[in-house]
Amino acid sequence: MNRIEAARAAAERAGRIVDEAPSLEPYREPGFDELAEVRGRWQDDLPSRLRWASTSDFTPKVADVLDEWAINPRGRNLVLFGPVGVGKSHAAVAACRHGADLGIETEFLPAVEMFELLRPNGPRPGALWELMHVERLILDDIGADRATDWSIDRLYALINRRWLEELPTIVTTNLDPGDLEVNIRADTYSRLVGSGAVTIRLSGDDRRRTPRGTR
Repeated sequence: MNRIEAARAAAERAGRIVDEAPSLEPYREPGFDELAEVRGRWQDDLPSRLRWASTSDFTPKVADVLDEWAINPRGRNLVLFGPVGVGKSHAAVAACRHGADLGIETEFLPAVEMFELLRPNGPRPGALWELMHVERLILDDIGADRATDWSIDRLYALINRRWLEELPTIVTTNLDPGDLEVNIRADTYSRLVGSGAVTIRLSGDDRRRTPRGTR
């Protein structure tokens, strides 16, 4: 039994997956062309360093939480806290890989690039509407840039619409929860971490500074 199946069995035994909750089942048999298109977009979005991220790259405790969220997010967001270099982006991609492989539309965007897309006359017309409705959206490194009234308003519009539509948003941040709330505004923070959102704090050394072969 692989880790995803084990997490599903554990969640069912604990009674945390209810029959009426949306699950991955509707996505198990998409058309071949549709599945190929979704997988192609997902692979194109991913940085090459994260292309093979897996939940098995983390401790069993963290991997179990990521896997349980992955098999049935039920509209819950996933928020990954922690200092620089502890694997937050890696964990976000790993948590979404199973669903993306089954045909669930998933997009990965560093936050700074997302704001560039949302600017008037930006390179992707209609980007805000598209990001509001993509099935799963990974926003990497929220709070890394200097917040402005415009960026805070755009982020609220995006997070609020996705919260209303019960579409999972996956966020990574170097900020502590209190600092993040100040940075993105209390109403945005409430929608991001409320309604049963899964929050994980990763710790440890900066993996980017760890010499090869010593992890």
